[in-house]
Amino acid sequence: MELSKRLYTIAQQVPKGAVVADIGTDHGYVPIYLYKEKIIKKAIATDINKGPLKRAEKNIKAHNAEHIIETRLGNGLAPIQSNEVDTLILSGMGGMLIIDILNNHLDLVKGVNRIILQPQLDQKEVRQYIHKIDFKIINEEIIYEDHKYYWIIAAEPGREEYSDKKYYLFGKKLLETRNPILIKYIEERLIQLRSIVEKLRRTSMQKTFKRINEIEEEIKLCEEVLNCH
Repeated sequence: MELSKRLYTIAQQVPKGAVVADIGTDHGYVPIYLYKEKIIKKAIATDINKGPLKRAEKNIKAHNAEHIIETRLGNGLAPIQSNEVDTLILSGMGGMLIIDILNNHLDLVKGVNRIILQPQLDQKEVRQYIHKIDFKIINEEIIYEDHKYYWIIAAEPGREEYSDKKYYLFGKKLLETRNPILIKYIEERLIQLRSIVEKLRRTSMQKTFKRINEIEEEIKLCEEVLNCH
């Protein structure tokens, strides 16, 4: 079974022999791939909507995977029992929604061995939250697919705190390896930010000054990364 680059990169973060919950499974592609590749023992594929879950069920049956992959309807982590899985996948949703989902079932989250997150937005806040709940980031990937950038963050229980703001903004692991896709993203982001500042400077409202300061701080961090060889 062939996955998109984004889903394949998520699947690569799942440890061998894991019992996985794929939250917001959509078509069920990730658990099916993990089953076909003999990576997982069991999977629970959940979705908040009946339509995607029906599609997932159809795909699971087509691959004869019903004995390994179970589907459940429900919001966030509500369909999962404590200590039922050891790996959580939350992908394809906003970072603040991911934080809410994890925060609403923190006891369950604290009982797993790994969380694999793919936030569409607010990656910085997700990294900060991971550290706040005593998880450490063990791996991070960035991919470019269909004209979009995607971050995949894998974390395990453990204490960790980043000493530098830019690590939270861009991802410490990615910065340490000077990931070429990340560098491309930062170059593009810098152009965007400079353009936003120029537009904001044409207005002189109090809240605009605050926003300009925030953006200028991000510009400084972008420049710092690009000037560092």
